[in-house]
Amino acid sequence: MADFRPLEALKLLHGELLSLQEHRLEDPQTLDQLIVAHTEAFKKFLSKTPRSSTSRTAVQSGKITINGDEYSVNQDFINDTLKLADEVDLDELEAARVLLDADAEGDQEENFGRPLWECGVIRFHQEREYLLDCMRLCIEICDDEELEPRFQDYFGSVVDEKIFGAAVPGAQRQPAGEKFVSKCMKAMQEIKTWLQLLGDRRAAQNVLARPDQPRQPESQEIYDFASLKLVQQHELIAIILCAAVEKRHAEAKDFEDFIGLLRKADKYDHLLVHCFPVLGEYITVFGSTEGNRDIQQARRLNERICSRSDDSTWLLANLGAAVRAWWIAEYSGCYVDDAVDLPGVDLDKEDEQRTKQFLEALKDGGFDFILSVAADCKAQEWRDPSEIGMRQWIQRKAPPLATEQFPFAPFFQRSLMMHLEVLVDASITNIPDVLRKLRTEEDEQRQLSQTHEQDLDLERFLLIISYAYEGRPDAAMSFWEDPDSNLAGFLQWASKRASTPLVSAFCEMLQALSSNEECATAAHMFLLDEGYHSSGKMKRSQCLSWSQIYKELDFFTTKIRERPSPSQSNMHRLVKPSNELAETEPESAMMLECYLRLIAKLSAESEIARQKLILTDNYHLLNTLFKLATGAIPPRLRACIFYAFRAFMTDKDPSLNGLLWRWFDHWMAIDYPQQASLHRGAALAIQNQTPYGNMTSVFESLSHGFEEPNAVIQFLISLFVPVEELEQLNDTLPFPEDLSNQVRVPGVEAYVDYVLEVFGSTTTNKEDKPETTQLRMLRLSCLDFVMTCLGTFNEDLIILGSQSSIAIDQAIATTDLATYIHLHPFSRAMEWMYDDRIVKTLIDTIHQDSNAMGAAAPESPLVLSVLRSVEVLLKVLELQATYLDLVKPMIRAQGTQILPPKAHSAYSSIEEGIMNHLSLVVDLGKYCGIRHPPLTLACLKLLERISTSPKIISAWGPNGGMHGHHRNKAIVQLEQNEEGEAIAASLAAEISDTLDPVLEAEAQNYMIKLFILDFLYECLKATPDQPTIAHLLLGFHCEVNTLTVEPDGAFDNQKSLFHNLLNVFIGLSVYQEEGGVRGYLVALKHRILRVFQLLWSSPLSSVLVMDELRATNFAFHTLLHELQIQPSLKWDGLEAGSPEFLLTDAAVSYIDFLSTRAMAFQYIGKELCSVSHHRIPTTKRQIFEALNGQVKAENNEPINIPNIFDFFDFLPLEDQWDIPPPQFTHYKDLDLGPCAEEDPVAGLQYNAHRVQEILWLKRNEARFAGQIIPQEQLTAIEREEAILKEFIVYGNRHRRFSAQRLMVLRAWTNLLLIMFEANDFKGTPKMAFLLQALQAILPSLEAFSTLSVAETYELARVAKVLLFKLDFSDTVTPSGGLDKESTAIGNLISDKLFQLFQVCLNCIGRWTGSSELRALYYSVCYRYLTGVVDKNGQSPASQRLATSRQRTLKTIVAAGERLLNVICDDAYGSDTNCQTAAMILLGALVSIGSADDDAAVIDTLNRLNFIGVLVDSLKTVLADWLAIIAQDNTSAEQHVRAKLALLLQLCQTRSGAKFVLQANLFRALELSGVFAADPELEIDARNTRALEKHYGLLVSLARIIGAAVLSRGSHNVLQGRRFLQQHRMLLVHTLKRSAGIGTVGNGAGGAGTVNGRSTFGGKDSILVGAGDVEAQAKLESRIEELAEAFMLLITATGFLEFEEDQVPMEKPRPVSGRLFH
Repeated sequence: MADFRPLEALKLLHGELLSLQEHRLEDPQTLDQLIVAHTEAFKKFLSKTPRSSTSRTAVQSGKITINGDEYSVNQDFINDTLKLADEVDLDELEAARVLLDADAEGDQEENFGRPLWECGVIRFHQEREYLLDCMRLCIEICDDEELEPRFQDYFGSVVDEKIFGAAVPGAQRQPAGEKFVSKCMKAMQEIKTWLQLLGDRRAAQNVLARPDQPRQPESQEIYDFASLKLVQQHELIAIILCAAVEKRHAEAKDFEDFIGLLRKADKYDHLLVHCFPVLGEYITVFGSTEGNRDIQQARRLNERICSRSDDSTWLLANLGAAVRAWWIAEYSGCYVDDAVDLPGVDLDKEDEQRTKQFLEALKDGGFDFILSVAADCKAQEWRDPSEIGMRQWIQRKAPPLATEQFPFAPFFQRSLMMHLEVLVDASITNIPDVLRKLRTEEDEQRQLSQTHEQDLDLERFLLIISYAYEGRPDAAMSFWEDPDSNLAGFLQWASKRASTPLVSAFCEMLQALSSNEECATAAHMFLLDEGYHSSGKMKRSQCLSWSQIYKELDFFTTKIRERPSPSQSNMHRLVKPSNELAETEPESAMMLECYLRLIAKLSAESEIARQKLILTDNYHLLNTLFKLATGAIPPRLRACIFYAFRAFMTDKDPSLNGLLWRWFDHWMAIDYPQQASLHRGAALAIQNQTPYGNMTSVFESLSHGFEEPNAVIQFLISLFVPVEELEQLNDTLPFPEDLSNQVRVPGVEAYVDYVLEVFGSTTTNKEDKPETTQLRMLRLSCLDFVMTCLGTFNEDLIILGSQSSIAIDQAIATTDLATYIHLHPFSRAMEWMYDDRIVKTLIDTIHQDSNAMGAAAPESPLVLSVLRSVEVLLKVLELQATYLDLVKPMIRAQGTQILPPKAHSAYSSIEEGIMNHLSLVVDLGKYCGIRHPPLTLACLKLLERISTSPKIISAWGPNGGMHGHHRNKAIVQLEQNEEGEAIAASLAAEISDTLDPVLEAEAQNYMIKLFILDFLYECLKATPDQPTIAHLLLGFHCEVNTLTVEPDGAFDNQKSLFHNLLNVFIGLSVYQEEGGVRGYLVALKHRILRVFQLLWSSPLSSVLVMDELRATNFAFHTLLHELQIQPSLKWDGLEAGSPEFLLTDAAVSYIDFLSTRAMAFQYIGKELCSVSHHRIPTTKRQIFEALNGQVKAENNEPINIPNIFDFFDFLPLEDQWDIPPPQFTHYKDLDLGPCAEEDPVAGLQYNAHRVQEILWLKRNEARFAGQIIPQEQLTAIEREEAILKEFIVYGNRHRRFSAQRLMVLRAWTNLLLIMFEANDFKGTPKMAFLLQALQAILPSLEAFSTLSVAETYELARVAKVLLFKLDFSDTVTPSGGLDKESTAIGNLISDKLFQLFQVCLNCIGRWTGSSELRALYYSVCYRYLTGVVDKNGQSPASQRLATSRQRTLKTIVAAGERLLNVICDDAYGSDTNCQTAAMILLGALVSIGSADDDAAVIDTLNRLNFIGVLVDSLKTVLADWLAIIAQDNTSAEQHVRAKLALLLQLCQTRSGAKFVLQANLFRALELSGVFAADPELEIDARNTRALEKHYGLLVSLARIIGAAVLSRGSHNVLQGRRFLQQHRMLLVHTLKRSAGIGTVGNGAGGAGTVNGRSTFGGKDSILVGAGDVEAQAKLESRIEELAEAFMLLITATGFLEFEEDQVPMEKPRPVSGRLFH
C-alpha cells in the first residue's frame, strides 16, 4: 500500500469497509493489508505536530525531504506551505507533504482551480475525516451480528488493539493522557477551540471589509468548509467515544471529567448535541443496572451529578437539568424492588429525594432540553407545520441551535435515538410513580387554571418518545409485541382520561410508533379497544379510541359549522372561553390536527386500518371530514383534512377513487361555496356565479400561504395517479368520465389550472409568499402533479389507433380514444407549459446556489424540487411533438372549447423558453458535480436534449440570430466566471471516480459516467463541425468556427476531461478471469470511444485530436488490450453458442464489443493514413509492427499480441443463432407494423414496449367484447405472448449484431487495404501479406456467399482490390532467379488465386447475391484471367502461369453454358455497373479463348443470341451517347465503352466477326445514324470535351468495322465499301481535319486574330483555358485515330482502287487567284 498517498489509501480502506458492511466484500486479504497499513494512523488518532521553526527554516530553504525523497520547491510553493501550516497549525514539513500530495493528485483541477493552499486545507481535513470514519466503520462492523463470525472476531480484535489500544495482558498500564478516551476528549476540545478561532476570523473579516469592496467568497468558502468538516469530525469522535465507553474503556474519572466539560458549555450548538450519545452511554455504564454494577461508585457519581452546590453550577441550567433527569431515570433502576442491600441507608427517603430532584430537574427544563436535542437532531425540512407548531407550543424554555444548520449524520441520529430509547424505557420502568405524580400535578393545575394553563413535562416526555422511535419500527415493536410489558402498560395509562394537550401528544407518539404496517395495525387495534362514555354533554371515555375520536370530530364539526371560527392565531390563544365555547378548550384545534394526522399516518401504513376507517358506518368518517372542511376552520386544520384524504388513497381501488372524486368535486363546486357564503358574505357569494365560477373562487381562497395549497395539491396528486391495477396500459382516465357533467363542463381542467396557477404565483406573488423551505415544498408538490399529468398519458394509443388494425375505441377502458385525448389532463398541463410564468418558475426553481445544493441532503426539498423541475422539462421536451402534432390538432378538430390559461405571453415551443434563459446551461452543468446521482443523471439528460435540439442549435450556434457570425451563446455563458472549467473539472472527477467491482453496473457513479458520455456524444453528434459546449467541456478553446488549445490550459497540461476519458479508456480492461468479458466495462469503453470517433472524424477537431491520441500511443494501447473472440470466451459468464444467448444482456455486451473494435480499426486506419501522409516513418513502422503482432514496451522489450489477421475472428459459425420464426395460432395475423422503427445502423427494430401494448389491447378487445376465454386457451395465449416477446427481443438483437458485425468487417477490410497501400511491400513480403489476406478471407467468402450478401460483398471487395494490386511478375526475384521461399509463396499464391477464382465462378453460376456483389465477382474473375493470359514466356514463373491458364480453361469449360448464361443476363439486364463488369469479363473470356484458338465461348454467346442482342443495341448508340454526354453519366459511359470493347474483341476473331456481321452490324449502325451526321453539328463545337468523347465513339465503332472486315477477309469487302460510300462526307471531313485542313473544337467556325493571336483554336487562343488545351489535344488525337481507322478500312476494302475504276479521270482545273470562294 506504499504506492498510495495517505488520503487515497484511506479512501481505499473506507471503500473496502463499506463493502464489508454492505455484505459485498470480494477480497478480504486486501482489507487486512489496508488495516495493517493504517495501524499507526489509528494509534496516532488526530494528533498532529504543531508548527516549528526548524521545519519552517527547512521549507524556506527551497529544498525539503519528504518520506526520503528530496524536492526543490519554488517560492509560490513555499508561500502556500507556510499559509497552510499557519491555517491548520501544522508542522511545515507535514504541510509540504500535504501540498505535494494535492499537486500530484490534481486537487486544484478537481476543486475548480482553487489555490494550492486551499486544496491543502481540504485534503488535510479529508484525511482526518476519512480516518475517523474508518474507525467508526470498524466499530460498527465488529458489532454487526449479520456478518460471519470470522469477520466479527477479526474486527473485534482490530477495534480493541488498533483503535482503542487495549492493553495486552501483562503489559504496563498506559498513562492517563495516552488512553483513548482522553485522546477523544482532547480532540473534541481542540475542535471546539478551532471552531471558535474560525468564527473569530470570519467576524474580523466581516468587520474589516469595506462596503465599497466586494467580498472574497473564496476565503469565506474555505472557512465554511473547514467549519463543516470540523463539526463532522467532532460528530465522528463523539460516536467513537461513545463506543469506547460502551466497551468499558472508560473510567469513572473520565465520566466526571466529561460532566465537568458539560458544566462549562455556554451555548446550545452542534458540539453540545454531539455529547448526548456519550452522556447516555456514560450514564448507562456507570449509573444503571446494565453497567458496571458498582453501587458505591454510582452513589458517589449521583452525589456529584445531583449536587446543587455553587461549585457544581451549570452555565446552561437547562442542560444541567437534562443531565440530572437522565441520570436519575437510569440510576433509579438500581433501587427497583429493593435490588440492593445497603446497611444504614434509608432507601425510602432517598427515593423521595430522587423524586424531588427529578421533578425539580423537569421544572428547570430537563425534558424541554432533551426534547430540543431529539427534535433538532432530526431534519426539520419535511416536518408538518402542525407538528412543528405543536412542538413550539409545548417547548417554552429551550433555545434554538446557535450554530449553522449542519445536518446530523444518519449514524449519529441512530445512536442518539437508541440512547433516548434507553432513557424512555428507564423512565417508564424505573420511575413510574414519578410519572404518575407528574400527571396528577398537571391535571390539578389545569383544573385550577381558568385558562387551562399547566406544566407540560409529561407531554414533552411523549414527544421525546415520538422522536426516539420515529422511523424505527423494530424498536417500536417493543410497545406492541408484549401486552403485559411496562411499555404497553404505559400506553394504556397515558391514554386514559387524558387532557387535550396530553391527547395531542399521545397522538404524536402513536404516529411515531406506527412506522410500518405491522406497527400501524397494532396501533389501530389498540384504538379499537373502546371505553365507556356518559350521556349528556360530550365527555371523554377512559381510554382514547377510534370511537372517541369519531365523536369528537362529530362534535367539533357541528360546533364549527354553527359559528365562524377565529383565525389560526386565536385558536391557540390562552384566554378565558366564552359560554358558547364552554366545551371547547384553547388547544382543541391542535388536538383535531393531531387526530387527523394520526388518521392519516395509520391509513397510509396499514391496509386494515385504512379499510376500517373508510368503510365504517357507510363512509361516515369521509362525510364528517368533508363537512369539517366546509366550515370556517383555520387553514392548518383544513390542510390536515386533505392530508388524511390523501392517506385514504394509498393503494386505492377504482370504487374509492370514483367516490372521492365525486365528493370532492361536489365539495368544490357546491358545498364549500355555499357554506363559506354563510360565513363570509359577498366574498364567496354564489348568487351570480356558475359552479365553475364557484370553483375558481374556492381555488383562490385555497391558494394562500403554504399549508392549504400544498395539502390540496397532494390530495389531487393521489386522485390523479392511476389505479395500480390499471396502470400498465394507461388507457384509463384518473377520474370518472361524467365528473360534474350535470353542473359544469366535464373534465379536470379547473384542477390543473389551480395547481399551475399556484406554481406560477410562487414567482410573481411577493406578498403571500411562503418561507424558503415551504416554497420549495409547495413547488415540489406542483411539479409532482405536473409529472403525474404528463407521465400517465399514453401517446402510443394515438399511434396504434391510427396505424394498426386494432379497434382502439373498443380496446381501451375509456369510452373512445377521442374522449381519452380530450379529457386526459395531459393536454391541459402541456398547454400551461408554454406560459412564460411557468417557464420562468421552472428556471427559477432550478437556479439555486450550487454550494447549498452540495451541502443539502439528497432527499431535501431543495434537491428534489430542482430534480423535479429538470424532469418536467425533460418530459415536456419528450412529449412536445406528440402534443403539438397529434393531440392539439385532434382537440381542435373535435370543436371542444378548451379553457385557456390566464392571459400571459406564451411560447410556441418549450425551446423558446429555454433559449431566453442561458443560465440554465450553467446551472445544469454545476449540478453534475454535487454528488447527487439522480439529479446528475437528470441534468445530463436535459443538457443532452438542449444540446441536440435543432431550434436551440440554430439560435445559439455561430450562424444564428440577426447579427451574422458570432460565438456559440451557450459557450460564452459557460466561459463567464470560468464556469465551464469548473463544470469540466467536476465531470472529469466523475469520470475518473473508481468503479465498484461488486455493484458493477448498479453503482451510481457508473450510471453517471454513462450519462456524461451520452451527453458528450449526442452533443457532438448533433453539430460535429461547429464548436459546442461539449468541445468546451472536453477542454478545447472554442472560437466562432474553430477549435484551439490554450497554452498552459487544462488540455495543454493533459488534465482536461478529454484526457480523463483517455486515461480511463487506456486503463480499462474488460476481461476478468472468472466472468470473462464484463459487459458493463465494455459499455463504458464503447461510449468513450464513440466520443473520440466523432472528434477524430470531424474536420473541426480531427487535427488536434489525432495529434493528441498519437502522443499518448493510443493505437498501441488499443491493440494491446484488444481481445480475440474465441468460442469458449464468456460474456458475463455466458458462452455465445446458442440462440438463447441473444435473449440475455450479455448479447448487448457482445454487440458493443464489436462496435468498439470497429471504431478502433477505423482509428488505426486513419492514423496509418495520417502518418503516411505526414511522412512520420518511425510511427508508421511501429504501427505496422503492432498490426503484425508485436508492440514494444517502454524498455523496448517486445510484447507479442494478436496480429491483424488474428482479429478476423468476428464472423460467426455457420447458422449460429439462426432459428426458424415461431408459428402462432392466436396471434398469427397480428400486425406489428406500428411497432417497427428504423435504426440508422441496425435497420428494422421493433419497439418491445409497444408490442406489449398491442398484446394488452388485443386482450382488452376480447374482454370488453364479452368473450369468455377458457383457461386452456388463455394459457396458450399467454404462452404465445411470451414467445412473441422473446422473438422480438431476439430479432432486434440479431439484426443489431449483424449490423455491427458488418461494420467491424468493413473497418477490418479497410484497414487491411490501407496497410497494403501504405506500406512499401515488394517481392516476397508483398506476396506473403497477400497470401495471409487470401488465407483469412477465402473460407469466409465461400461460406457467406450463400448466407449474407453484405459480408460477402465486403470480402469480395477486399479480394478484388488485393488482386488488382498484385503484379504477377513479383514472384520473380530481382536477380531473375527464384529462391525457395519465393517459389513456395508463389505456389501458394497461385493456389489461393485459383481457389478465389473458383469461388467467384461458382457464385456467378448460382446467380447469388446482389448485382453489386456479382459485379465484384466479375471483376475478380477478369483480373485473374488477365493475369493468367497476359503472362507468357519461358521462365519458371511463366510456366506456372501457363499451367494455371490450362487449369482455368478447364474450370470455365466445366462451368458450362449456365455460367455464360448468367453473365449474359447481367450484361444485358442488370444495373449499369454490373453490366459493365459482365461485359469486361466476357471480353476476357473471349480473349483467353482466342489465345488458345478455342471458339467455344464465342459459339456459346452466339447460341445464347447474346451477340445479336449486343449488335442490336447499337441501333440506339448515338442517342444513348448523346444522353450520356449531356448528363455526364460516367457509369453509363463506361458501360458503352465496355460493350464496344467486347464487340471489338469478338470482331478480332474470325468466328466472332462472322456472328457480328451476321447480326447486321452495318444495318444497326446505319439505323443509329452515328456516322451519318457531322460531329460538329451533333455536338456543340465549343464543348471540346464532349466533342472529344463523340469522336472517341466513332473511333471505337470504326475499329469494330475494320476488325470485322479484316477478320472475314474478302467475304465482307462489299459491305465495307458500301459503308465508306455511304459516309463519304464524314470520311472526307475526318481526313481533312487529320491533315490540318480546317479546325475542330474551339477552332471551328473560322479563324481570326487579335493582337497577333488566334481567336479560335490553337494553344494561343484567348478562349482556350489550360484545361481546354488538354481537351483540344485529346480531340486532335481522336481525329487522328479515326482517320487511321478509316484508312485501315479503305486499305482493307481497296476502296480507293475501286473508286478510281468507277470514276473517269478529270482534267485539272486552273487555280483561281481568289483566297475565298
